[in-house]
Amino acid sequence: MNIETLSALAAKNIEKTQDHLNGFRQDHLNLFKDKGLTSPVKDGYKFTNLETFFASWSQDEKTVVPEFRQTAFPTITFIDGKFNKQDTLPEGVSVKKIVDHFDEIKEKLTESNALSHLHHGLLNDGVVIEIAKNQEIKSPIRILNILTQNKISAPTHLIIAAAYAKGTIIEETVAADVSHALISETYIVAQEGAQLEHICMEQEGTSGINHGSVFAEVAKDATVRSLIFHVTGKLNRKNLILNLNAPGANGESYCLFLTHGTEHSDINTVINHKSADTTSNQMAKGILDGESKGIFTGLIHIFPKAQRVASAQLNKNLLLSKKAQLHSQPQLEIFADDVKCSHGSTTGQLSEDEVFYFQARGIPADKARVLLAHGFGLEIVQKIANKEAREFVSALVMKNLGSKFHLGRQS
Repeated sequence: MNIETLSALAAKNIEKTQDHLNGFRQDHLNLFKDKGLTSPVKDGYKFTNLETFFASWSQDEKTVVPEFRQTAFPTITFIDGKFNKQDTLPEGVSVKKIVDHFDEIKEKLTESNALSHLHHGLLNDGVVIEIAKNQEIKSPIRILNILTQNKISAPTHLIIAAAYAKGTIIEETVAADVSHALISETYIVAQEGAQLEHICMEQEGTSGINHGSVFAEVAKDATVRSLIFHVTGKLNRKNLILNLNAPGANGESYCLFLTHGTEHSDINTVINHKSADTTSNQMAKGILDGESKGIFTGLIHIFPKAQRVASAQLNKNLLLSKKAQLHSQPQLEIFADDVKCSHGSTTGQLSEDEVFYFQARGIPADKARVLLAHGFGLEIVQKIANKEAREFVSALVMKNLGSKFHLGRQS
């Protein structure tokens, strides 16, 4: 699928959707048509050629409803990018539709890359979720995207944690074997003293393309904890930008991707320390087999005058086959002199010494490899603060660790 075909889809969407957002959609569609996939976008996608993936995307009429896990916590459901239903939400949480409150988010849509222009041209639905001041929401709130058709959609969400609010949002995508292309954008605002945990769970089918971006603004003494899980999918690309804007702001980023066969996962993160006395911590892990490919690019940028910053970044990867490919690019850009920063990256196979240690204690080699791989991946799951969310994600990750990877004698 080329630029002209994607533009035609967006134009058809504008023609069918007669509302007050059409001027905004048309302006960005024109920008996308003018720019195409310009070189600044391609430079940021060195190992992920979006044109190649879109070229193999099918528009054949096909509908398959995927299986998904029922939960006890409240869920806001979207089907193929369109709002479907909403459970009763806890006190202190309000939800509004994007189309009815677009002025609240329009000023935040400032990205100028080609994928954002395409997203804005396709913009069709989404919600504004706000946790009220001083409210602690103990049960996670789930945004569930169910993909059933060979379509392209562009949901947009705004999550606001008011001053000293606390909560967990799970943004989950599930799809069966359909060629659905999802281009999503989520905007997070954590006001003074707020604590917000945002979890992305991507479970695409073997033909699914999922391109998502998360933009977070973190105020004084506030914390945003971002967790990204690429569990299944032909292509998963996630961009994360965390802006730490005032003293005491804290940003955390934890990522895990599980790829096998020819799956492709690409995680790109930027943590901007814009103020003095800010902190961040990042850990990304990948488990790969078959001929799959994983990419992690993590940038920590410390602005001038952002003194007394503490930041740590670590990327660790586990290769279960000789044909799997991993590209790791941890980066530091430091323009202040009173900082404490570290970063590192390791890639390797399961340690035969560790396997032997288990065998010496009566545990067979195959079982030892399973235990080691599970422990490697579940370290990221344990970073989830909310217990209900942690148990939910853990069950999904454990299921896929067991079903996706051959953990007997490595080839």
